[in-house]
Amino acid sequence: MKIIRNLTLLLLLCFGTSCDPAKKSAGAGGDDGVIEVQFLQMNDVYEISPAPSDNTGGLARVAALRKQLIAGNPNTFTVLAGDFISPSIIGTLKYEGKRIRGRQMVEVLNALGLDWVVFGNHEFDYDDLSDLQARIDESNFTWLAANARLKGQTWTQQFFKNKAGGGTEICPDNLTVTVKDADGTEITLGVFGVLINTGRKPWVEYSDWKDAAAKNYAALKEKCDVVVALTHLDVADDKKLAATLPGISLVMGGHDHDNQIHRVGNSVVAKADANAKTVYVHTLRYNKRTKTATVKSELRRVNASLPDDPATAAVVSKWERIRNESLASSGFDAIKPVITLKEPLDCREAVVRHEQCKAGE
Repeated sequence: MKIIRNLTLLLLLCFGTSCDPAKKSAGAGGDDGVIEVQFLQMNDVYEISPAPSDNTGGLARVAALRKQLIAGNPNTFTVLAGDFISPSIIGTLKYEGKRIRGRQMVEVLNALGLDWVVFGNHEFDYDDLSDLQARIDESNFTWLAANARLKGQTWTQQFFKNKAGGGTEICPDNLTVTVKDADGTEITLGVFGVLINTGRKPWVEYSDWKDAAAKNYAALKEKCDVVVALTHLDVADDKKLAATLPGISLVMGGHDHDNQIHRVGNSVVAKADANAKTVYVHTLRYNKRTKTATVKSELRRVNASLPDDPATAAVVSKWERIRNESLASSGFDAIKPVITLKEPLDCREAVVRHEQCKAGE
């Protein structure tokens, strides 16, 4: 009887291990030719804290979700599809003698563990280039911009980061990364970034995003198994991008502030809600034998069901304190209600961004 019980236990252990894709190991048959890569997508994030109205959002919660995802799959990349430097109340205030102007966003996103961003139009809100340059220099993540260039009187060049230890690092048009799973399946992933040209400043020059996308996709597809795009475009243009370049598996977009997902041929086009009220978790599964990619996307609500990541929460608290003290010095209470409305105002993004309403035009 003891032998039978032991045999049954052994069979159950073997069956449970073989049926769980998360428990692939090099010792269980070697490379199976299939690999999964995850993307945690945000876009249009202007606030570091949860919204006081409904307690949604909050970058400390996103940081906690990121750690959960990485624990399940180390091949997880966290991206932000443009617009985060401006606007915000904190950004208008002064700290250490200077306007904050997005410094709080970069510091929190560094703590969160952000990997890649594409420039958005709001990255070009400030007239002085030094504000944007300071934010780039402070960041630990990679900025992508295939169709935006730094412009002088007689020259153009790629944006760059001044490194803390000396030297500079180009903000690339695209990048490649090699990913490998536990059983040895390995692929090369390519990503490029393009954006709209509405952030007009004398020190930036834009090329046509369609031409830049085509050029970068052509360069990446020669050396990559999978190509994805990080964009800050209108959704109609994101769909055009996916239709024109059908080999792109996933378009992670920004600029539109309401969550949406579209399938264009074999490509997925996705945008989350602004201010990290939601995020998208994309699981890209690639089969090396068939050379095919499939994408499964899940919209995740960012609310009190997610814990705060302690390290990120500490940075958020620092900037909340700076905000409150700065406002208090000017006679404002950041917590005190300004007015109690007798009737609700429709402040949904889909309304206030596109039509006249009681909340403003």
